[in-house]
Amino acid sequence: MKWFVNSSIVSVFALAGAGAFAQQSVIWDVASPTTIIAGTGCQKDVDAFASANGNDMAVVFTRLGVDLPGGGGPILAERRNCAIRVPVTVAPGVYVGELTQRVSFGVIKTARATGQLATRSSFFGFNVSPYIVDLPYGYAVNQPLLTQQRLDKFSVQTRPDWVRGWCSPNRAPRGLYQANIVVQGSKSTARDDLVMFVDGLDLKYEVGAALVRCQL
Repeated sequence: MKWFVNSSIVSVFALAGAGAFAQQSVIWDVASPTTIIAGTGCQKDVDAFASANGNDMAVVFTRLGVDLPGGGGPILAERRNCAIRVPVTVAPGVYVGELTQRVSFGVIKTARATGQLATRSSFFGFNVSPYIVDLPYGYAVNQPLLTQQRLDKFSVQTRPDWVRGWCSPNRAPRGLYQANIVVQGSKSTARDDLVMFVDGLDLKYEVGAALVRCQL
């Protein structure tokens, strides 16, 4: 079982005359000693591994999930979490105008079980609304792959001081991408099933940031 955080940077402005932006607009410093990936469902470089490739960043997890199969024992509830903190540098003259969160996961759940996946994140101190995927009581699910996503726009026009912090033409702003991911669930009896991943299927938590040219 694997989880990914894959941040695809989508350029929403013309890159003519801005070759440095075209090559790489975001640098994820996953090798920094201040990078943190830790929690009850992850430990950096043990069962959670961060990597960067150009504008993309991925964290691969091997035990972040809920595994409560029927007949698996007396435990009826489980909760795992992971906190992610990665230093990020953005090219001069652009800022992040929106953030897309996408979760893809497999789930097996009987009707008398409930599950939830929740994320809370921020980028350069700008809080993104909590994103929650609920699997409520009362119906069964057997899906090898479910995908849900949401787009949050950054209301930068109401934060002129925040925009100025990004938009110096000669300075590359540096900040943090931070996320807290929680996977939890419970079932009514030991015979019920609740498995928030499927063997052989990658589970993904994806983040996409859209860049906007500063109006200097």
